[in-house]
Amino acid sequence: MTVQVRSGGRTTRIAASLLATLLVLPLAGCGDEGDDGGPVTLDFAWWGNDARAEVTERAIDLFEKKYPDVKVNTSFGAFDAYFQKLSTQIAGGDAPDVVQMDRAYLREYAERNALLDLTRSIEDGILKVTDISPSLLPAGKVGDATFAVPMGQNTQGVIYDPAIWQQAGVSAPTLSWTWDDMLAAGARVSQATGGKVAGFGDFGYAIDWFDVWLNQRGKSIYTADGKLGFGAAELTEFWTLTGRLRDGRALAPAALTTQLDGSIQNSSLIKKGVSAEVNYDSSYTALVGAYGKPLRIGPVPSDTDKRGMLAQKSMSLSVARASKHPKEAAQLVDFLVNDVEAGKVMGVSRGLPANGKVRDAIAPILPANDKVVYDYEQSVAALLLPTPPAQPKGGGAVKAEFQRVYDEVIFGRLPVDKAAEQLVNEAQGQLG
Repeated sequence: MTVQVRSGGRTTRIAASLLATLLVLPLAGCGDEGDDGGPVTLDFAWWGNDARAEVTERAIDLFEKKYPDVKVNTSFGAFDAYFQKLSTQIAGGDAPDVVQMDRAYLREYAERNALLDLTRSIEDGILKVTDISPSLLPAGKVGDATFAVPMGQNTQGVIYDPAIWQQAGVSAPTLSWTWDDMLAAGARVSQATGGKVAGFGDFGYAIDWFDVWLNQRGKSIYTADGKLGFGAAELTEFWTLTGRLRDGRALAPAALTTQLDGSIQNSSLIKKGVSAEVNYDSSYTALVGAYGKPLRIGPVPSDTDKRGMLAQKSMSLSVARASKHPKEAAQLVDFLVNDVEAGKVMGVSRGLPANGKVRDAIAPILPANDKVVYDYEQSVAALLLPTPPAQPKGGGAVKAEFQRVYDEVIFGRLPVDKAAEQLVNEAQGQLG
């Protein structure tokens, strides 16, 4: 697993072999300066890629100029690697002061007492939320406490290579295209490329994309009270759909799908094994950079009258409960979320800014690729569902288990119905 670490304004690459561990208490303090009134050092960690890292580092430089007595060390990695390392750090009492948080893990970390309730910082005016989209704020709450502040909003879409599609005679996706249309488009791409390129990355591996499919049917992966919102029948139907697309040569082969880990480098699209993939639009700019050719975004297919996509909190920022510098950590969160100049630097690297004033400020100056993301979200805004609440404790484990069981399906080791039953049973166990 690869983790990026920045110290003293420089970024270096190190390799780290880490095992996921259980979160344990108590937590030790973070940071190693400032107790005597001197300079403060904060540790800030997030998941992402080199493109996101570049703009984040530039935003951190702006923060350090505004707060010259605060220095920020940063680290980042791919999604899976990031949470494995974060779990290890928390268990060892060495959590970063500020962490990027995903909705699948927020409740679990909050209920394990690993995150600081930011309500006091908000009430004291250190951390301002008045300009953040009201629909996003509840997703950072667990009960009455605020444990995360949204950085951005994103939604789901299909990111595709328009040149390959044009050569294959495939039309751009529209708000009326269906899963059968996806099958036909993918098969045509495969045929036109002599089987060298499949139509789409296999979206059956991620519970996020299953959630979109469920939303199209008026359901979701979790109910409002934190229970599992689907049964084996729904999952069997979904994985039967992906199997039908895979059999029709519309999806990537299993050998590519099993490598998916949320990183750009292991994307089936970046590996040039497919012409398109279901992804979050916040990944678009980084994907274009890694792909080396123009890409476009279209909506996810649907065979109901609902599109199922969410206007969701793409990522949020939390403060470790045991941070020795909670005030400065809250100041860093506030700056990254609310500062217009920081927003201009970071663009849509984490989705459209959650802060409405920042979003309006960056719109006229967005680079071409970021403008594609902005325009895409504007085009589907009226169809998007609101951000769901924080997932129940165990949501992160269910997310990982979903992919593991799907590997058993695509390699033919488990029939779809048995795999669906196994996943539902294990998910119910994880949710307690």
